[in-house]
Amino acid sequence: MTRVTKRSPFLMVVLVLGSGVVAAAPFSDAKHYAMLVQEGKHEATHSFHQDAEVIWRRNQSLLVDMEPLQQAQWYLARADFLQFEHRFEEALQALDKVEKTGFLVSNALLIRARISLTIGALEDARMACQNLRVLVPVDTWATCLLEVEGRSGELPQSYQALKRIAARNIDMSDEVSAWRFQILAEQAQLLGYYNEALQWLDSANYAAQPVVAQKQILDIWFKQNRPEVASDVMPRCPEPDSLFPDSLIVRFARAELESSSQLTCWRSLASERIEIRELRHDRLHTADIAYYHTYVSGNAKAAVYWAELTVAVAREPFDYMLLEAAQELRP
Repeated sequence: MTRVTKRSPFLMVVLVLGSGVVAAAPFSDAKHYAMLVQEGKHEATHSFHQDAEVIWRRNQSLLVDMEPLQQAQWYLARADFLQFEHRFEEALQALDKVEKTGFLVSNALLIRARISLTIGALEDARMACQNLRVLVPVDTWATCLLEVEGRSGELPQSYQALKRIAARNIDMSDEVSAWRFQILAEQAQLLGYYNEALQWLDSANYAAQPVVAQKQILDIWFKQNRPEVASDVMPRCPEPDSLFPDSLIVRFARAELESSSQLTCWRSLASERIEIRELRHDRLHTADIAYYHTYVSGNAKAAVYWAELTVAVAREPFDYMLLEAAQELRP
C-alpha cells in the first residue's frame, strides 16, 4: 500500500539510548511522537511504535487543554500511526479532530484521501481531494483527484493527465514529486507500461529507493519475466545480522526460485519468517504471507486464505491482483 504523510519540517535533536527508547530535545512531545511514528515504520526500528504508544497514553488526556495547533499536530501523527497499523476507522476519527482545529487541514485531507482509497471508499476520497482545492496549489489538488479517478475507471486518461502535471512541475519539492511519481508508477504498472513504471520508480538506482518502491520494482521485473535482474540486486545470501523487511525477503525468495538458483538461503529465511507470522496469526502483514504462499511455497489453500484476509482490510489494486494469482493456484 502507498502511504502519504506530509508534515511541516521541524528541528529534531535525537538521542538513541541503549534501551532502544528515543529521547528528543528540545522539541515538544507531539513532534517527538510524530518522529517515533515515522521511524517505527521501518523493520529495524519498529519497536519505536511501542515507545510512541507510551507517549500517546501519557498525553492523551491532556489534549483537550492544549492549543488548537498542538491538538492538530497530535491527532495528525496519531492518524498516521493508526493508518500504518491498518486501524483505518480510528485513523479517520483522528483526522476529524485535526480538521475541527482548523490547522493542518490540507495534511489531514491528503491522508483522508489515501485511507479512503485503501478501503475502497472512492466517493469519500474524491470529496477529500475536492476539499483541498482552496488549500493547496492546483496541481497538488489535481494529483490527488487524478489518483481517485484512476481508480474509478478512468485510468488511461488519469495517467496521461498526471504525466502532463509532472512535466510542468520538475522543480517541485522532493516530497510532492515523490508522491506524484508513486502514483504515476502505480498507474503505469496497472496499464502494463512496465518500462515507464520503472522509470518513475528510478529503478536504475534501486538500492537508494525506499522499501515500498523496491518491492514494486521487483514485482515489475517478475511481470517482465526477468527474475535474474531481481537476483542481481539482492544479496547472494542474507547476512546473519541483516534486517530486511519480510516484504522484500519473500520477493528475494521468489527471485531465487524463478531464476533457478542453486542457492536456497532466501527461501529458507522466508519460510522461517512466514511460519512465525502464521503462528501468531499476524493480521498486519497478511499480504506478505499471501505473497509467499502464492509465489514461493505454492500452497493454494494458504495463499487464498491470507489474500482474502488482505482484501478484507485493504482494497488496493495490487491486493486484488494478488488474490487473483492465489486463486489461480487452485486445481
